[in-house]
Order: sequence, then C-alpha cells, then structure tokens
Amino acid sequence: MKSVLPLPKKLPPLPQIPSFLKAIPWQLPFRAVPQVLQLAALQKAANHVLKESLVDGDLDFLDGPFLRIQVHDLHYDWGVCKRGQQLAFFPGGEGADVTIRGNSKEFLLLASRREDADTLFFQRRLKIEGDTDLGLQVKNLIDAIDLEQFPAFVTQALEVGGDLAEQFYGSS
Repeated sequence: MKSVLPLPKKLPPLPQIPSFLKAIPWQLPFRAVPQVLQLAALQKAANHVLKESLVDGDLDFLDGPFLRIQVHDLHYDWGVCKRGQQLAFFPGGEGADVTIRGNSKEFLLLASRREDADTLFFQRRLKIEGDTDLGLQVKNLIDAIDLEQFPAFVTQALEVGGDLAEQFYGSS
C-alpha cells in the first residue's frame, strides 16, 4: 500500500506571473465547464465541507428560500437552497430570494479570507440584492465559517486561488 505524504500547512509563494500572461483570458477554460458539472461539483463539495454546519442547523435559513450566486466574468449562474439535510445546487434564474453577484476575483478573495465580506459588500465589489435579512444571514454565515475545519486540500486550493486573484488582478 502506498504511503501518503502529509500536505504542508502553507504552500510556497507562487512565482510572479509575467505581465504578458495576464493579458490571456484565463477565464476561458472555466467558462467551458458545462453547468451540469459545475453544479454537481459545487453540491458535492459544499455538502462535504459544510456537513457540520448542516447538521447543527446553521443553514436552516436556506430551507425554503433560494440564494442565487452570479460570477459575472466566468458567466456562472447558480441557485442554492437547503433540501432536507443537504444543500441543493441548480441553474440560477429569476425568482431568487437573494442574489449575490460579482467577479471571480472578489469571490476568491472572500473565500481565501484575503478580504472580509463587509469590505467587499460596502465597496460594492460584491453586491447583494433582494431579501436583505436573508442576505445578512448569508454574509454572517460566510464570516462564521472556520477554514480550519476544511480538509487541507480545500484550504490550500483557496490559498492558491487567492494568490492567483491577487497576481492576475493586483491587490485591492
């Protein structure tokens, strides 16, 4: 049986991205991912990493209403709600109770904790529209998530995503 090497706590810094590479539309491969695959991957990942929060009832506010997430530069449009003890992801659309929209940079900076939710929302780099109480509950959930509870590969992926967002777009 193969032995698995432990993952380091922190990845080494990425090499600086040359300016000519920044001109390449890096979003193209992500735009090409069929929505059915996006939704399946999101649903599996979210239910895995938020399992404890689902069991504890921290996501019960999504039992009924639905949240729409739009990532403009990637052309992603997702809906999410709680069904039973699971989060369900589906194509976004009209009728959402609350919509959060922005570009991939802002979502990556938020997920990697490079920027806090309040800063991104108050600067209108991420926008919440619709039911403001529900939007505030979503923001509070984002703030309360402890990245340490996630598997190492998830936190490392978020770290690399934050690094890439800062290198491609510059820090804010």
